[in-house]
Amino acid sequence: MKLTYIVLAVFFIGSITTLNAQQEYFEYGFKGGVNIAQMTGDVPASYESRTSMKIGAFGIYKILPKLGIQAELLYSEQGFSNEPVPETIAIEKIEELLRMQYVNLPVLASYNLVENLWLEGGMQVGYLVKAVEDREEVRLINQGEVTSETTSTAKTDNYERIDFGLAGGLRYKLSQNFMVQARFHQSLNDVDKSSEGDQYHRVYSFSIGYVF
Repeated sequence: MKLTYIVLAVFFIGSITTLNAQQEYFEYGFKGGVNIAQMTGDVPASYESRTSMKIGAFGIYKILPKLGIQAELLYSEQGFSNEPVPETIAIEKIEELLRMQYVNLPVLASYNLVENLWLEGGMQVGYLVKAVEDREEVRLINQGEVTSETTSTAKTDNYERIDFGLAGGLRYKLSQNFMVQARFHQSLNDVDKSSEGDQYHRVYSFSIGYVF
C-alpha cells in the first residue's frame, strides 16, 4: 500500500513538473497598439500616412531557450490619406482617407538577443476585409462662405484581397506578464488593382501586450 502511495506521489510530482516545463516553453496572450500605415511605390507625392489601431492574440513556442516560433492573429486598420489638387476653382480643398480593414497572420522566428529583448522576423499574410474611401470637399460659395460635403465609397474591389509581405521588429518583456513591441511590415505584392504601377503597404506599429 505504501508503495502505491509513493508511486502515485511520484506520478503527481512528475506531472506538475512536466506542466511547468511546458508552460516555460509556451507563451500566449493578447496585444493592442497603434499603426502608422502608408502606401508606397508608384503613388502620388500627396499620399500621406494614416494612424490607426490593431488588436489581436499571439502565441510563442520556444524551440530552444533563445529561439522560438511566434504566430499571431490580428485585426489591423491600414490605409492612407490624400489631398489631391482640386480640378475646379469652386473647390477650395479635397481630403481623402482610405480606411482598410485587414485580418493579418504573421509567423515569425523570435531570437533572444539579451535578457528580455527579442528580435523577430518572418512573413505575414493579410486578408482585406473591407476598404472604404471617405472624401471631403470644401467649397467656396457666395460672399466667401465655405461649405463642406463628405461622401463614403466602397473601394474593396479596387484592391487585392491577399497582402503578402515581410515583418520584423523587437519585443521587450517588461515583466513576467507585460511586454512592448515595435514592428515593421512591408508588402511584397502589388495591392492596388485599379492604378497603374505597383503600390505596396508599409506599416510601422507599436504595441503593448499581456502574457499569460
